Amino acid sequence: MNVQLKQRTFNFGLSVPVDSAEKVEAAISDHASWMRETHSYDDSQIQLVHYYVSKAHELVNIADPSQGTTGRILYSINEVYVMAEGIDQHMAAGQSWKNFQSFVSTITEFGSVLIANGEVIETL
Repeated sequence: MNVQLKQRTFNFGLSVPVDSAEKVEAAISDHASWMRETHSYDDSQIQLVHYYVSKAHELVNIADPSQGTTGRILYSINEVYVMAEGIDQHMAAGQSWKNFQSFVSTITEFGSVLIANGEVIETL
């Protein structure tokens, strides 16, 4: 299924010092496991269109990678829901996830962009 206009999203951008990356990746891995248990690409669970997490070393100058990196790692956590109700279903399910508060603490500690209930406004 393709991402459609007006679908709802979570998009979290984290900026993490390299020495905290292991802690953050453990939280992301735990979140991804929980997502696999409670979400699906069909209508059997909370229905997603798309879920992915990416990472990259932050560049000093994105236009000139030869200048090196900053010592931080950037993470992007992205979820797109088929129906707007998926956001509420996700949050309700999160309340019973044992590591919900730990994950929220991680994304608020390192989050530089935290979009909750975003709206898709452009897509291909």
